[in-house]
Amino acid sequence: MTIPVSQTVADGATIVAEIERRSGESVSACYQCGRCTSTCTAAFAFDYPPHRVMRLLQLGQVDKVLGSRTAQLCFDCMTCSSRCPMNIDVANVIEQAKMIADERGIEGEEKEIRLFRRAFLQNVRRHGRLHEARLLTWMNLRTFNPFNDFSLVPLILRKKKVHVIPPRIKNREQVHRIFREVNGDRKTR
Repeated sequence: MTIPVSQTVADGATIVAEIERRSGESVSACYQCGRCTSTCTAAFAFDYPPHRVMRLLQLGQVDKVLGSRTAQLCFDCMTCSSRCPMNIDVANVIEQAKMIADERGIEGEEKEIRLFRRAFLQNVRRHGRLHEARLLTWMNLRTFNPFNDFSLVPLILRKKKVHVIPPRIKNREQVHRIFREVNGDRKTR
């Protein structure tokens, strides 16, 4: 069930404080130089570039941030964080906003991206590494396009790049432990 942004974001200051707690960063330290945005390789596709996300959080307008395309389309390349003159991990702030939006069931415009991210993480958690065939099948079924990329199957099988049966890895329990530590008691997103 998707909850409208306006109903979930009752207290912007509380959510900003939660983002700051999780990221370990102070949103108010950003002085809007714009260096994060000028070096961002994906800013052209965002509805709010990184410096604007920081400003919206400073103003307590978290509903715009949580429902934005920015967090969903961020490449997590960390360029914005590495170029920040205040040493703010901007990418982590955006990532934490994305995680809070997921936890609250806030759906942005990019539903397929969110669906892919969840499927990817569940796939890695289950198999200990990515099993491409299962991920592609799952995505095609969830997006109601079961024959998407079907013409590529013979080529993929001929090149033996994708395993039909998921390969076993050693110490798969370590991957499970990492997911438990990162997620605590929460389900994998």
